[in-house]
Amino acid sequence: MSHQPYETYLFSGEHLDQDQQNSLEAHLMTCEGCADIAHAMNQLDQAFFSSTAPSPMPGFTDRFQARLAAHRLERQSRNLWLMTIGLFALASLIICTIMLLHLNQINWAYELTQFIARTSLVAGQIRQFLSILKPLRAGLPLFIPLMWMLTTISLAFIGVIFATWLQSIIRLYSSVQERGSKS
Repeated sequence: MSHQPYETYLFSGEHLDQDQQNSLEAHLMTCEGCADIAHAMNQLDQAFFSSTAPSPMPGFTDRFQARLAAHRLERQSRNLWLMTIGLFALASLIICTIMLLHLNQINWAYELTQFIARTSLVAGQIRQFLSILKPLRAGLPLFIPLMWMLTTISLAFIGVIFATWLQSIIRLYSSVQERGSKS
């Protein structure tokens, strides 16, 4: 007797039509090996369905966020380098084009060194500016509540000044009306 279609029925986990189900049940009555496999599969299914999903290890979220932040910084650094290399390549292409067009009119070696020096200076200044912004970006969450408090206090102060101004206008207007009614 061939066990292959019955083992396929057992291991596939697909829904069987009525003829296949009847054929499988009849085979399981006569074949002890396939019956053992069916029993083991039922126990395995029960074990999987009765077990709970594992919870993450303690500190998983913190480790994941730290790894994500490190990955973002690495990607930003890589993008900065790619942008720098691309700008140098573009500048080189422009310089080569200018040199080919005006080969006899300019001192190309001097202009090239000056351009490289200026570009390096700008790249250094950009890098220095980004290194200054890095601690500020890390401390930004500390400033947000302080800025909300400062904004709230400022709005309250403006409200008090506006109310005082409005009250003084009302008093001036009412005193002008009283003088007008007395005359």
